[in-house]
Amino acid sequence: MNLTKSLTPKDTEEIKPGLFIQTKYGELLDDDGHTVIGKAPMYYKQISPAAWDGKIIWKNLLFGQGFLKSFIFFLIILFIAWSYFHDIKVYQDFYEEVISDPVLFCTNVSLVHINGNEITNPLQSDYGKDSQIILEE
Repeated sequence: MNLTKSLTPKDTEEIKPGLFIQTKYGELLDDDGHTVIGKAPMYYKQISPAAWDGKIIWKNLLFGQGFLKSFIFFLIILFIAWSYFHDIKVYQDFYEEVISDPVLFCTNVSLVHINGNEITNPLQSDYGKDSQIILEE
């Protein structure tokens, strides 16, 4: 199948250069309102075709209708996949650490520091004794 033919929309007219409308058809009913006797144009919609007169319109093909919505949807799916694999990696690292030596892992875990507040930052070792923090040079 020819790519240009597949990209050219059906039931479309070029009103003036660059302005295209597409006819949307609906069912034409008989006088009783229940019998379908054919199709009739119901409304017209302005479109930006990806191909026209055997030529591909690259701007419309790449950035045409629904591009922004599709791009945002793609980014959301990409973010979900990235966060899933990132979380799996963090869980695997944690599992490997626990499985490698469970006793060592449990001895390093404490909920409460018995001797008071634990100071992990060497710059804060004199905090509370003096209002001046001594920086190592």
